[in-house]
Amino acid sequence: MKPDSVDLLDVALFAESRDGEAFRTLRDDDPLHWNAGPGEERGFWSLTRYADVEAVAKDAARFGNADGTQIPSRRAEGDGPRQIHNMDAPDHSPMRRLLTSTFMPRQVEKLAGRVEQVTAELLDEALGLGEFDFVKVIASRLPLLVFAPMLGVPVEDADLLLRWTNESSSEDPEYSAGPETAATARDELFAYYAALTSERRACPADDIVSTLIAGEFRGAPLTQEWLNPYYMVLTVAGNETTRNLLSGSVALLGEQGLWPTLRAGDGQLLRSGIEEMVRWTSPVVHMRRTALEDVELHGRTVREGEKVVLWFASANRDERVFDAPDEFRLDRAPNRHLGFGAGPHFCLGAHLARMETRVFYEQLLARDIRIELLGEPDRLRSNWFRGIKHLPVRMTQG
Repeated sequence: MKPDSVDLLDVALFAESRDGEAFRTLRDDDPLHWNAGPGEERGFWSLTRYADVEAVAKDAARFGNADGTQIPSRRAEGDGPRQIHNMDAPDHSPMRRLLTSTFMPRQVEKLAGRVEQVTAELLDEALGLGEFDFVKVIASRLPLLVFAPMLGVPVEDADLLLRWTNESSSEDPEYSAGPETAATARDELFAYYAALTSERRACPADDIVSTLIAGEFRGAPLTQEWLNPYYMVLTVAGNETTRNLLSGSVALLGEQGLWPTLRAGDGQLLRSGIEEMVRWTSPVVHMRRTALEDVELHGRTVREGEKVVLWFASANRDERVFDAPDEFRLDRAPNRHLGFGAGPHFCLGAHLARMETRVFYEQLLARDIRIELLGEPDRLRSNWFRGIKHLPVRMTQG
C-alpha cells in the first residue's frame, strides 16, 4: 500500500478491519497526509503518529474545535449554540466544569452498586437466552440503563436514547437513511429534553439535568438552547464508548483465546487488561481540529482554517511508543494510550466507562460465566466510532 492510495473516508477500511495497514503506511511514509474531502468540501490533513496526535490534542491555542470535530463541515447539534466538543476557550472550560465533579473517580465509584445491579440482571437474562446478540442484549443496554437515571431519564426511555444515538452519530445504512435521519433524531431528542427540563425546573432531583439547570454560563442560567446541545453530547457519549468497548473486547477475547488468561489473573490483570482493551479497540477512532494559524508540521504548512484530523486509533498502534503494538497484552505496562483523547477535551466520562467495563468483567468472572463466539462481528460502517452492530454469542455458566 502506498500513501497516495489511502483514503480515510473509505468506511469499508474500518468495517473490514483493514485500517491498520493504512495507518501503518501513513505513520511510516506520510505522517501528515492530505486526504480529499467529502463531496464538494475541501480536503483535510491527517495525523497518525502518537506524538503528533497528542501534541495537537493538547495545543488548544493553535488548533480549535469550534468549527466542528467531525470531518464533514457540520455539527451534530445543528446551527445553534455549540456542544462542549465543539467549543474553544473561553467558553469550553466553564461549560465543562458544570459536570466535572459528577464524573470524578470518587463520585463515579459511588455508582458501582447500580452498575452491579444492572449487570447482574442483564447476565441473568442472557443466561436464560443461551444464544443471543451480545450487542443487542448487553453491550448497548448496560451503559444506558446506568446512565439514563444519572441524566434523569426514566429507564423505560433508555431505548429512545439508544435510537437517537445511532441515528445522530452514524451514517451506517442500518441506522440512517441520510442527513435527514440525523436531523429528525436531533429534533426529537431536543423536544424530549425540553419537556424533561420543564419537569425538573418545577421539581429538581439528584440528576444531571437538574445540575445543569442550576448551573450558570456567562453569568446567567443556561437557556434551553444552550442545554439542548449539552444533553445531546451526554446522550451519545454516555453510551457509545462503553458499548463499543464491551462488544469489541468480548469479540477480541474470543478471537484470540484469551479468556483462560483473564480467568487465571487477579484484579490487577483485569485493570491493566481494560486499559489494553481501550487501546486496542479505540472506540473513538478520530476527532477533528481546525488550524487557528499557519503551523509547520513535517516540513509542510498547515494553513489557518484547514482541517486537521487526529487519528487516535493509529496513535494507539504506533510502534514508536508501544512495544509490539499489534499484540494484545492483558498485562501491558506502561500503557499510555490515547483511547480517551488528551488535552482539554479528554473524555469527561472516561472513569465511568472504565468502571462499567470493570464491573461487567468482575461479575462475569465471579459467576464463572463463559462466552463463546458463534459468528463474525458485524462491524459498524464508520471511521468515527469503532463499533460492532451485531455479535452472535453463546453464554453458559460453570
